[in-house]
Amino acid sequence: MKARILGYKELLKTLVEYHITFIDRLALEGYEKTFSILLIPLKEWNEEKVRDLAAPLLRESDRLFYIDDKLIALLPGTDWNGALTVHETLVTALGMDPIDDCIVEYPADGENAFELISNLYARYDEIKSEQQGRSE
Repeated sequence: MKARILGYKELLKTLVEYHITFIDRLALEGYEKTFSILLIPLKEWNEEKVRDLAAPLLRESDRLFYIDDKLIALLPGTDWNGALTVHETLVTALGMDPIDDCIVEYPADGENAFELISNLYARYDEIKSEQQGRSE
């Protein structure tokens, strides 16, 4: 069965909240307390293409979302550097031109789901502004 790509903002928020609670509990037992979320703008959406090209490159625990023309990946146990590697791998697999990374890492970029997702979208807006400034 092919992995489903989820499309609900509320589900993303719920999974981030769950994961924070889960890794905070595991941290008490010595496990690393980090995960990342990345965002790739993807206006030309084709779920089958993304499932065939991108999903096989991810781990079973990773989750993909497609929300408002953006591919978002929740990457448990992945720090910022690991997320950057995933970002570059996905961009290449999808045949996209290189784009700036849009990544947040827990807990460095937010202590809760609201902060993390807000900071992810703020980073995306910052990248868009920089790109518009370069094209003018």
